Amino acid sequence: KSISKYISIHKGGDGCVRDVIEQVMKIQESWFSEDGFQW
Repeated sequence: KSISKYISIHKGGDGCVRDVIEQVMKIQESWFSEDGFQW
């Protein structure tokens, strides 16, 4: 925790991984962009 830049408010099993991925995608500016939907 002392070196973390982001700590999710969600617990494991309650959306923690999705939250972290969403935050990374927002930083990379690919959240809700055309590039964010290419599976």
